[in-house]
Amino acid sequence: MTEAKSEASPNAQPVPVVIGTAGHIDHGKSALVEALCGTHPDRWQEEQERGITIDLGYAQLTYPDGLEIGFVDVPGHEKLVRKMVAGATGMGAAMLVVASDDGVMTQTREHFEVLTLLGVDRGLVVITKADLADEETMMMVEEEVLELLEGSSWEGAVVLPVSSHTGAGLSELREAMRTLALDARTDADPLLAFRMPVQRSFAIQGAGTVATGVCASGTLQEGQEVVAMPSGKTSRVRRVQVHGRGAGVAASGLRTALNLPDLAKDDCARGVVLAAPGSATSGKLLRMSVSLLPKAPPLKHDSEVQVLAGTAAVEARIYFSADQTGTEMFVDVEAEEEICLVPGQRCLLRRPSPATNFGVARFLGYGRFRLRKRDAEERKRWQQIAAVIDDREALVLLLLAVEDGLPKKAAELALALGWTVKGTTAFLDQMVKNKAVQSVGAAYVAAGSAQAMMGEVLGVVDNFRSKFPGRLLIPIQRFRDRLGKQGWKMLDKLPLEQLETMGVRKRRGTSWEMLGVEIPAEISAAGDALLAVVELGGLIPPDWPEVIAASGLSAQMAEDARGFLVDSGKAVQPIEGLLFSYAHVDRFRQAVVGQLQANGMDIPALRDQFQTSRKFVMPLLEYLDDCGVTERRGPNRLLRDSAASLL
Repeated sequence: MTEAKSEASPNAQPVPVVIGTAGHIDHGKSALVEALCGTHPDRWQEEQERGITIDLGYAQLTYPDGLEIGFVDVPGHEKLVRKMVAGATGMGAAMLVVASDDGVMTQTREHFEVLTLLGVDRGLVVITKADLADEETMMMVEEEVLELLEGSSWEGAVVLPVSSHTGAGLSELREAMRTLALDARTDADPLLAFRMPVQRSFAIQGAGTVATGVCASGTLQEGQEVVAMPSGKTSRVRRVQVHGRGAGVAASGLRTALNLPDLAKDDCARGVVLAAPGSATSGKLLRMSVSLLPKAPPLKHDSEVQVLAGTAAVEARIYFSADQTGTEMFVDVEAEEEICLVPGQRCLLRRPSPATNFGVARFLGYGRFRLRKRDAEERKRWQQIAAVIDDREALVLLLLAVEDGLPKKAAELALALGWTVKGTTAFLDQMVKNKAVQSVGAAYVAAGSAQAMMGEVLGVVDNFRSKFPGRLLIPIQRFRDRLGKQGWKMLDKLPLEQLETMGVRKRRGTSWEMLGVEIPAEISAAGDALLAVVELGGLIPPDWPEVIAASGLSAQMAEDARGFLVDSGKAVQPIEGLLFSYAHVDRFRQAVVGQLQANGMDIPALRDQFQTSRKFVMPLLEYLDDCGVTERRGPNRLLRDSAASLL
């Protein structure tokens, strides 16, 4: 699968970290890698003829005990910063190279700046061409190096003089590289899904496309699928190589090659991200927090920028949704093409012309629309995300609050975060145990949101019970009015067992059942008295005032009793003001079903059979339609379900 065979031992044990070279052009980076590893990283004829690196090169250093370190050699020319950043993607540590005959140069400073901006916080410095400088010159160069490192995360890093030509200092450098690699090795994170920004790709006759890069996170086994983002095209992984050898599995921190027979070479161009299906999204509108360099040029609204992220480089424009000053900013970046990022990912923000670095941007998420000054609440939410971008639990809680806190499944959060569904589920379940999150069936809500909603629901139920002590059912419109549109959607999506903890149970129709209701004895007795009057009326019920008078009840008690009778199923109220006993309506239903099963609907016959009038027959027929017993089609009624419930 590789373009050149590796000379490394087949028993090598690759350390999960890639070390990159960085430094000014012609300072001996590639020669140093060749002296260390025995392999020259420049693979193109033009590079070898010109003696400079113009693209990324690769090699590995294997120790006698089998431990192996992967290298990526990046170009030093100022015009190739994009490729330098592409090479820096996946670096766990770096080797900053400074030639003794030049000292710290412009590109030395820029490369070091890029490394620190992208979070490469571990490294060592090699002063090359030591055979060309006297002791005084070497001391001066070392002073320049220490001044460059001062105040940075590299302060105190090892600085070694080396000659690739004579071999002086190489043994000390190999030991220092071993220590650096072991300190910077990447520990597997079970939360993160597989993700590999493509550094280069090529086609092999009979095998298909091969894409290479440094695995940024997760693991991937032969036979599994990957998706190429942002195109969304997928391929089965036929073979996996690490450091040029068959490995069977790719893991974070390792230089990896994947054989992808279902993708063309162009599908895996530099900048594409290969990811586990369901773990990656892409977009053009990027929400970002930006930390400007102290000496960066002013960053203005609607100005052109370059976004260097992973191995991708895209042209974009930057927008402010509010007036901002200082070195910390919150911005919208609108890219010319889609780019695949995960929350928290570091990106280099660069001015195209004259080329210079603005600073580092942290990706927060994709926007649906560009924020304006009026979008204060939305801007505040994204700024909250920026503040907790490295706090996983706080970030999850903020994502759960999106869309008014509607329940979200683990797969939905995994896609937004670049996590595995399994890892996300385990993480959420632990948050449930810690009472930060509440599970709602197969979904999750923030405990605060869930508790607030539950409190609202309980308040609605308690208020309704106090006003209507004879009711067993509560109209769902009460919840809609109290919770609002989004709150009602959240409530309606809760599983049955979750609703029951709040004292309600779903049922067909416009009302839900209230659990644990104890009907007062006086209302139960009033219901019996009211039902006796209604049963005497048959299907010619008296007007409601007449019913009240005949029952001997007060108007309020009669109302309470009517609600109790309807909710308990002892009476049916097809429309306001009409009350029938359930037994009479059930007999009416049986007669209608008999007609429809025989010769069809005959309304006059129904009227005569029950000695009633069309005034009462028509509301009852419409009630049977609502219950699903019958169905109205034009002027006709058809039998739908003879056994459908009337309640």
